[in-house]
Amino acid sequence: MNKLAKGAIAGAAGLVLLLGGAGTFAFWNSTAAVTGGTISAGNLVVADDGAAGVWKDQNGTTVNLATYKIVPGDTLTYIDTLLVTAVGQNLKATLGLTSNAIHTPASPTAADTALVGYLTANTTVTLAATNPAISGTSPNYTITAGASGITDVPVVVTVTVPFPYGTAGSNNDAKLGTAVLDNMAVTLSQIQ
Repeated sequence: MNKLAKGAIAGAAGLVLLLGGAGTFAFWNSTAAVTGGTISAGNLVVADDGAAGVWKDQNGTTVNLATYKIVPGDTLTYIDTLLVTAVGQNLKATLGLTSNAIHTPASPTAADTALVGYLTANTTVTLAATNPAISGTSPNYTITAGASGITDVPVVVTVTVPFPYGTAGSNNDAKLGTAVLDNMAVTLSQIQ
């Protein structure tokens, strides 16, 4: 091997040794304190005020669900006062019903399933509040409660359950059907 080749190999080996230890070089580092503090989570609660709500038909007549026979064209309305507690600067919520609010009996018939389908298709939930901290239209409401929050603010919730009047014979599949409303519960769920 000539001197030039030996020199090139020695130089390459030295370079590899230098690069292999590149991770061990020291570097400078610094830290500065920033202003911190304690943060607390807000709250969102909807609760019953203790007084029973009322079911009415489209004529404003109070009805007993256990004995009422709904027909196409009827609209049942449930009105109840609920209490809202909310804490949080940027709180927005959607008002609704639990997913199983209107359901079929344990062993449903085809008529039961049809009736539940008609009733759930157009059911709406609205909220009326006299407190300026709650604004919006169904189903989305903004609660401007802020850090101090609002506690047990009464709101009137209306659940409207229409049985649509279709063309002649279009609702025949729901004749003698049964819909169960005993799991009905209002939800207030935070949204972005």
